[in-house]
Amino acid sequence: MPERNEADRSRPCAPGRAGDAASPPVLAALAGELLDADLAALAGAVAQQLRSEEPAYRRLGDGELTTDVAAHLAAMLVRLSDERSGGPAGDAGCAAVGRRRAEQHVPLPVALRGLRAAAAVLWRELAARAAVRAPAETAAFLAQAGSLWTVLDEQSRALATGYDEGLTALTEADRERRRLLLDALVDGRLGEWSRLGGSLTRLGLPEEGPYVAVSAERDAAGAPALAGVEDFLAGHGVRSAWRSTVDGTVGVVAIGEWRTVTSIRELLGTMATGRVGLSRSYTDALQTSVAVARAVVARRCLPAGAVGVTSIDDDPVAALLASSVETSTEVSRLLLGAVMELPEAEQQTLLATLATWLATNGNSTETGRLLFCHRNTVRNRLARLEQLSGQSLEDPRSVARLFVAVEALRLLDPSVLGNAGSA
Repeated sequence: MPERNEADRSRPCAPGRAGDAASPPVLAALAGELLDADLAALAGAVAQQLRSEEPAYRRLGDGELTTDVAAHLAAMLVRLSDERSGGPAGDAGCAAVGRRRAEQHVPLPVALRGLRAAAAVLWRELAARAAVRAPAETAAFLAQAGSLWTVLDEQSRALATGYDEGLTALTEADRERRRLLLDALVDGRLGEWSRLGGSLTRLGLPEEGPYVAVSAERDAAGAPALAGVEDFLAGHGVRSAWRSTVDGTVGVVAIGEWRTVTSIRELLGTMATGRVGLSRSYTDALQTSVAVARAVVARRCLPAGAVGVTSIDDDPVAALLASSVETSTEVSRLLLGAVMELPEAEQQTLLATLATWLATNGNSTETGRLLFCHRNTVRNRLARLEQLSGQSLEDPRSVARLFVAVEALRLLDPSVLGNAGSA
């Protein structure tokens, strides 16, 4: 294709117009003649050239490529034969081709070179027809030739715009497909996972474990407790996939050959702004829904308002209580009996005393020191608590019941325990 010199770029020739007395519309006439001719052979030659020079075009059907080239040629000729018509339609056609090229994974520079190849062939054909005309008409044709490159520029912009739109659509489609796959995996909808062509690689994860599931709540400000976690982990060579939930974020993390659950936990701990729970490691990706459920339980093992990363293994009793919030709440109130019917201030005093006494292994002196009261005051409070709850602090089974009740309150309603709720 002839190269445009710097003068051409700075002073592009205006398209020839019908009725221009100073410059007969030779280019328009030639374009009209060629438009009335059979473009199939010309389009086929361009398509063959493209397929021989550009490997990306060899993936396309020969008929499809020839049809696209013919459409480019026709759009150019329509614009050149009468610039007042055909422009928008031609640009729309180029934009549509651009979108298809993005979907076909043909690089944009290759697609643009295809457009220029068509223009170059068209130029040669028009120039050959102009060469057999009178010298004045040939000169006029050359003066009007800049119109062809103007049309090429317009079509190139339209194709590039369509290509960008195609890439955007592909990105959105990939994101939606990834979301659907992750939802099916996390929710345990294995039939849907299979129908969607379930593959860990489509989620950016290795096909073989081990993995660890993560559940992170939103922080006090409503932001994810692990904001930007996927990019953060990727920066440390850890692959993961995440989705938002009603109350936070759920993720699947590939532990990898050189990592452990502990090292993943340490990484997450550096960025956590709320409660984060981890499952144990697992190797079968189809068990992800079970692992996620355990990560949710682990997260609930930390009191509301706490910041940190935990797992079920850290506190099995807390995990047992957190696995069924409603039942744990009901059982704790049942075990404490009439204590839960006291006025708020008195209730909090007795429960804080019990919680501190349990934390100090039944040491009344140490409990008094921590609560800034005499040990006899501690004993009196505990005696009243025994009376109201029906539990005896001399009976190991009763002490165990009260311990469970206090732990349930610590997890589910720490304000009831006062300062002891964070002990």
